[in-house]
Amino acid sequence: MSIMRYDLAIDVTAAIPADQPLTDPIHVTTTVFANPLELPENPTVVLAIAGATYHRRYWDLQPPGREGYSQAAWLARRGVIFVACDYLGGGDSTRPDDGDFMTLEVAADAAHAVYEQVRKRLEEGELVDELPPLSGVTYIGLGQSLGGLITIVQQGKYGDYSGVGLLGASPEFAAEVELPPLANLPMYHGAPREQFLSLFHVPDVPEDLLAYDEAECHTVLSRVTGADALTPNLTTPFAHQIDVPVFLAFGTHDVSTHPRSEPASYPRSSDLTVVVMPDMAHMHNFADTRERLWRRFVDWLPTVTTV
Repeated sequence: MSIMRYDLAIDVTAAIPADQPLTDPIHVTTTVFANPLELPENPTVVLAIAGATYHRRYWDLQPPGREGYSQAAWLARRGVIFVACDYLGGGDSTRPDDGDFMTLEVAADAAHAVYEQVRKRLEEGELVDELPPLSGVTYIGLGQSLGGLITIVQQGKYGDYSGVGLLGASPEFAAEVELPPLANLPMYHGAPREQFLSLFHVPDVPEDLLAYDEAECHTVLSRVTGADALTPNLTTPFAHQIDVPVFLAFGTHDVSTHPRSEPASYPRSSDLTVVVMPDMAHMHNFADTRERLWRRFVDWLPTVTTV
């Protein structure tokens, strides 16, 4: 049986601040990846949030003429149920006209709502038709860049997951550029890839991958979410509350200048793993060394249930 891909829009309206006037429901869009024939007796479900200005398609890269770029499919072939998630206001999710309520914490509240509904539907066998009711499931949160910061806040606030993987995400990261006043930014904005080329990709990344990134992965984020993500230590109080195993991964050219010092942000974690992957920039899944990182992550998963 081939890998199943199933798009699912999840209503997160209840997670939106009560004082926010809304005329329509708010949805976060996800894609579920699984191979029902490969599920173990006690399966692992990974809910993954992409980075700023990246569509959830980041987890399922399919550049023309190339193979082996889909982390979601790679994990699904190994028995993991992988749920690729857009962040609030990004990808195919709802974008209200006034997006200034979308703080990083509200994005985490929405991610929590996604987790709760995925868990409930899986237990009842109502997530997708091909999956039976599942119990004994281990839930893992995974976030890249902005998605990692959202996962930090979500886990620190709600404790949803048995373990979290944080990829290219640092609570202490400070932007090296001076941002314009918030009011001067569009309500939702993107990030042209050429402006961030030296951070996102290694110097010799092929041109066709850069074109694919811009054409298929580029989305927008709200200006408030973006400003929060670039505020140093905003997520640190939430990181300090995380008491489950944490998998930290960075490329050799990434947002953290001292990746092996990053564990200090998680003093309550019961187990910490730090991986620094060579020949890799911030957007890990485009790098030639991506599968080495995926293997480290999948090898880490069993530690979550034994720690």
